[in-house]
Amino acid sequence: MPIYNPTRVEYTIINGRVSVVADDGTVIPAYWSHPDLGGAFPAVCLVHDWWGITVTDRRIAHLFAQLGYYVLMPDLFHGATAANPAEAMELVRRYGGRAYRLVDRALRVLEKHNRTNGNVGVVGFGMGGSLAFEAAIQRPDLEAAVAFYGLPGRYWGKFKDARAPILAFYGSGEPVIKPDEIERLRAELVESNLPHEVIILKGAARAFFRDGVTGAKDDPDVIAWEKMLVFLDRHVLNRG
Repeated sequence: MPIYNPTRVEYTIINGRVSVVADDGTVIPAYWSHPDLGGAFPAVCLVHDWWGITVTDRRIAHLFAQLGYYVLMPDLFHGATAANPAEAMELVRRYGGRAYRLVDRALRVLEKHNRTNGNVGVVGFGMGGSLAFEAAIQRPDLEAAVAFYGLPGRYWGKFKDARAPILAFYGSGEPVIKPDEIERLRAELVESNLPHEVIILKGAARAFFRDGVTGAKDDPDVIAWEKMLVFLDRHVLNRG
């Protein structure tokens, strides 16, 4: 998945599955990846799609950690993964009602961890993108939210009151969310005073950052990765 050429220090990292205890006693099953040495680091809460935590999700966590972010990805499905949409829908039915609570608690953990500097962003895909929208709307202390093909419908009327800058990505071949919904999202974000952005990537649909990315500058995955890093660096990494 050669989607970036680092222009700053690349860290050696530690990664693996963990159980994190939140300040309210909630045990969060998670995958984490973080620099081996140093700190305090800015943090990213990575939120997976309805497939559960995949190989691609873990690789993305590693890439962020190599670039100096402390990454925690709550396992919203408690180890379960889906092989097809029917299984994925069943996992959402079973666990979806509790998903945002886990994301919220994971964000709290990252804000207070002794190896983070309290600057935290959230990055989500699909279902996770929707939860990233929710975090940006609900949390007063989030630095930034990045949503890949998040469903905006349940948050209509709320985006103008978002408390963190939102970067939303959709492909020109998006199969679920209609163009008029994307334009409505853009219009609602414009009502806010925050520097939100909606980007439509030509030639893309979904499944960002999987194997097969060429690394060419015009590859939608490369464009998305670079734009996301600029956004996170501005609002999370370099926030004073």
